[in-house]
Amino acid sequence: MQLFQQIDARTFVHCVDARGRLSHVNDAWLDFATENGWSVTAADVLGRPLMDSIADGHLRYLYGLLMARLRDGHGPFRFPYRCDAPDCRRYMQMHMLYHQRLGEIEFRNRILRIERRTAQELLNVQHPTDERSVTLCSACKRVDTDQGWLELEDAVLRLHLFDCDRLPRTRHGVCPSCAGRFVELARCG
Repeated sequence: MQLFQQIDARTFVHCVDARGRLSHVNDAWLDFATENGWSVTAADVLGRPLMDSIADGHLRYLYGLLMARLRDGHGPFRFPYRCDAPDCRRYMQMHMLYHQRLGEIEFRNRILRIERRTAQELLNVQHPTDERSVTLCSACKRVDTDQGWLELEDAVLRLHLFDCDRLPRTRHGVCPSCAGRFVELARCG
């Protein structure tokens, strides 16, 4: 695997208001969404609840916990996470800030580094799926297996995901390790 350091100075920003609705997205955020197969305009997302875009209930809970802590005067919070594409691992960082005067929480995301890899079709939203499903951690991109949470490539081999014409659907969740990090961050912030 070849490490590919990509210089990407963009900061992907979105804000939520006191009701938890998206109140601002910058152009870089919209461009990043499009690069990831989600072609939207600001009009498509502004005014919508942030939590509607977070599929996993546990992750919604953890985000809600961090946002409540920010509004209570704790934070700001800064933490690493991954936002992978089929052909690369993107190591990113999120910075959550509360702007009390505006009553808004600002999410500032940036890419720290990118590692190129052989394309993983499991992450390709265009690939046909069947009724099976696997759970993918929204923070670290590990997959839940009978042997614990494994790196994506290891899980694909372990679960024999390419033995069928169609791949399983991916559900998003949070592995115990990442959930613990979020809770600890909220506790100490």
